[in-house]
Amino acid sequence: MIKINKLILATLTMAVFSLPAYAEETTMEKIEATANKAGDKINETYRNAKDEICHLVNGKMECVAQKAKNQARNLKDRANTKAKEIKNKVD
Repeated sequence: MIKINKLILATLTMAVFSLPAYAEETTMEKIEATANKAGDKINETYRNAKDEICHLVNGKMECVAQKAKNQARNLKDRANTKAKEIKNKVD
């Protein structure tokens, strides 16, 4: 009986401490997140346009490396924006 009570107590304790703590995001943080997402979209559009121009001018094979680099930059930008957004929600 005592083992069962200890098990229940341990389970409840773990459940309480494992709940995520969410803070409310402020208006300024929401504005910053929206601005960051808009900036990411602008950069992505610019890079895609540069890739298309490169394809037209230099041919597809010469622009593959640049296109891969631009896609990596786009992913990095999105990851940074998401990290900032998560940080703001936790703070």
